[in-house]
Amino acid sequence: MDTMLAARYLGPKRIETEVVPIPAIASDEALIHVDACGFCGSDMNIMAGTHPRAKAPLTVGHELSGHVVQIGNSNAGWEVGDHVTVYPLISCGVCYACTHGNPHVCRKLRLFGFDVDGGMAEFVKVPIASLVKLPRNMPSTIGALIEPLAVAVHGVARTSMEGVGIAVVLGAGPIGLLTALVAQARGASHVIISDVLPSRLKLAESLGLHAIMAGAELLAEVMRLTDANGADVLFECAGHPTSAREMTALVRSRATIINLGVFKKPVEVDMQAVNFKEIQILGSRVYERKDFQSAIDLAMQLPIDRIISHVFSLSEVALAFVQFQSSDSCKVLVTPQ
Repeated sequence: MDTMLAARYLGPKRIETEVVPIPAIASDEALIHVDACGFCGSDMNIMAGTHPRAKAPLTVGHELSGHVVQIGNSNAGWEVGDHVTVYPLISCGVCYACTHGNPHVCRKLRLFGFDVDGGMAEFVKVPIASLVKLPRNMPSTIGALIEPLAVAVHGVARTSMEGVGIAVVLGAGPIGLLTALVAQARGASHVIISDVLPSRLKLAESLGLHAIMAGAELLAEVMRLTDANGADVLFECAGHPTSAREMTALVRSRATIINLGVFKKPVEVDMQAVNFKEIQILGSRVYERKDFQSAIDLAMQLPIDRIISHVFSLSEVALAFVQFQSSDSCKVLVTPQ
């Protein structure tokens, strides 16, 4: 067999399953049989044709799990059959961030599934250096959630959770839900999560989270629980202009706001509140390699499988993407079968 199925972005609003050659690997690469791969919010930008780097034709997908079926000569201790996920960042290695220990914020950062063919296919080739080993007893569906869980792990690690009584998470999509679960696991006494979609609030409640409708209801609840002072920490995971406007009102003096959501353009922030309350606002972008291991260690302890709302076969990828865009979806996975 020298061909495989792959989910291919073919232009704006076009994703189809195509038959393509199985990639040949170099001595420093591995061929992975993909067991599961998830859609990410960034994939919407690709499909819309608005992502600045993704060019058709392109195999999408960077949230995956699988097992090694072929390994190059530079195997570095890896073996055929190893269960893996993929660290999908491609850093330049020469910019300031890369040479100062922060390649995850590389000035020219690229990713599998955006700049080169990704993992929503039967097979994917990746550098051996990008492999991350998974426990053999970890279900492939959980393995495909390690990448987004690492986003949450990195975001929560941007600030100390010691002594945090009230943490607020804006946005109950996959990243918001995972961030809330990680914040809880890292010691936050009480985590409140908000959204505008009742279906997502219901899902958050099923995970044991305190879920509140965004807006006035959220503000009133936070003030009630904090004697009108505000939350200790806030994680912005919605990436929506309304979140940017309201986040400073939800926190106390000298609180910390972590921005995980990716705003598509500049937004309005109450800088007077930042000034008067001495609020600290920190950015959080993707993850570091160590966050993948932390995510793996946490994955089986948290009910993260509950965020998987739909699973489709690779041949149904166009239908899977339509479902992913619907309001009743959370994490949508695609499997080769």
